[in-house]
Amino acid sequence: MIGVAMTEVPLNLKYVRRPFKSLSILLLAVFTFEAFNWLFAFEKKLAKVEEYGGVFGYLWILFRGGILPEISTLVILLVLLNIYHEACRLKQLTLTPKSILNYEVKILPVMLLAFFLFNPVTQTVRYLLVNFPNYDLELYLGNYIQGTYSIRYYFSYLIPVLIMGYSAINGSLLIDILEQRRQRKRSSEAPDPFQPLAPQPGAFLTHLKVKNNYGETILAVQDCFWFETEDRYYYAVHPTGRFAITKTMNELETELNPELFFRTKRNCIINLSFVASYAYWENGKYSIRMQTPNNDETDMPRARLQDFKNRLVRFSVQEVEYLPPKSEII
Repeated sequence: MIGVAMTEVPLNLKYVRRPFKSLSILLLAVFTFEAFNWLFAFEKKLAKVEEYGGVFGYLWILFRGGILPEISTLVILLVLLNIYHEACRLKQLTLTPKSILNYEVKILPVMLLAFFLFNPVTQTVRYLLVNFPNYDLELYLGNYIQGTYSIRYYFSYLIPVLIMGYSAINGSLLIDILEQRRQRKRSSEAPDPFQPLAPQPGAFLTHLKVKNNYGETILAVQDCFWFETEDRYYYAVHPTGRFAITKTMNELETELNPELFFRTKRNCIINLSFVASYAYWENGKYSIRMQTPNNDETDMPRARLQDFKNRLVRFSVQEVEYLPPKSEII
């Protein structure tokens, strides 16, 4: 984690804020705890297996009295860690050895104190599962509540809690680092918006069937000034006239070369090679003047301005004059 070429990473806490995605961490803690027990008390564990009627009987007891109740432990621990991150405003982490070590130490008190909060819940769940349906209040209070608040129980929980807590925290941190690396890689591989794209031959619409009062013909789309909608009819405006077409604006936007054509608004797609200039008009709108015999103009909402400017730079066929509004002149 230290060798990642970045300075900071946001802490999204994927495994902390979604406890049930962390069940594998719980299983890791339970199996680690069991492994230590078998390592240091092999004969006692073997006697337990025989007492419960073999391996399957022992596994059922482990699942009912061990794994299921500890789901409560996991959920409460992760909720406490999440609350602690919010309270301390731990939103991001600088990826240096010192910062990571400080972060790991800073969350240690949560795991050291979590026992006193999750223990009554976990023991209640265990009591309900193990003693079903023969419940006894005295047994519950004496053995499962009062009897579990002891040094022995505290330290028996400490290792599993540390495993669950640090696995969730560091697993989330690792995912955040990898996700940030993927985003940076995608950003570095993304095409520069100010560089022209080379369209693949045949990938875009090049000719369009049109008609007017004299009949039908075929026009090269690159020669059209713009395409527009009027009274639910669609038109191509060409140096030789205005022609009716059958394609909708949505279809044209999809099929035309986006490096040559730009949709300024819902009912208009212009040919960038015929743009003469653009300037602020009024009410958050911009006016675009076209290089046509009549110097026609069309309007565009301010929300489309930045995309329009980027497209013009990428197009780079000619230098387009920009006339800023008075409010933008310093």
